[in-house]
Amino acid sequence: MNEINILYNHTFEHSINKKNLKDYCKKVLNYNNYNSSLVSLIFTDQEELREMKKLYFKEDAYTDVIAFNFNSHEEDLEGELYLSIQIIENNAINYSVTLESEIKRVVAHGLLHLIGYKDNRDQDKIKMTKMENICIQLFNDINILC
Repeated sequence: MNEINILYNHTFEHSINKKNLKDYCKKVLNYNNYNSSLVSLIFTDQEELREMKKLYFKEDAYTDVIAFNFNSHEEDLEGELYLSIQIIENNAINYSVTLESEIKRVVAHGLLHLIGYKDNRDQDKIKMTKMENICIQLFNDINILC
């Protein structure tokens, strides 16, 4: 069974439907053949995420999501996603997409990192973006924002 936890380390103006966000995560994981997982989504502010990026990845940059996988491939999936709603909101504006769609993309992106997708090389990035698009399209009926 896929267990999804949602935590807030930062307040923001939009309300997220936790039940629907959990359902979206479970469907993305199930679609990628992960039926047993424990994943936490932690919404935080952009400065905290920037500090985490510096500390863990030695990069001084803003980012929308950081994924930490806590297990080896032989075990059930366990990990955490740290997300900045501020950066996600900016992305939505910059890419001319809805905030709903951008949240789904970034959450799918983080989950895909947890299950082993990479985006270091162009060909890997193309593959990952294709899977993000599939997830957004397949689960378009799930409304994350209230």
